[in-house]
Amino acid sequence: MIMKQIIRLKDIYASDLYTRSRAAELRKDIIDDASDVTLDFNGIGFMSRSFADELCNIIDSLGKTSFHYINRNADVEAMMTKVAEGRNRERKRGISTARMLKFHDMESLSQYLLAI
Repeated sequence: MIMKQIIRLKDIYASDLYTRSRAAELRKDIIDDASDVTLDFNGIGFMSRSFADELCNIIDSLGKTSFHYINRNADVEAMMTKVAEGRNRERKRGISTARMLKFHDMESLSQYLLAI
């Protein structure tokens, strides 16, 4: 049996979706047996990159659940697209070298900072 669920995000978060921890709270609102979840973005004006990334983590963790989105405005749509693209790209971390400096007192640190 397919369990469908619609989550109206405005009922949970008001009009702005921000912070990774706030997105993580969404997990408790998803019914365990739900195999088809629709996220309704009606009334949502803003979504941060961290919220969008954590939302992707939630979706990935619930692999058997199908997610659908309705009523996303252009800004929310753009953020979701950017985050999805970033997650699909291979991350390349450059090697950087940093010089470590050690100061024995505040005066030495102050003199160094004034000299640069």
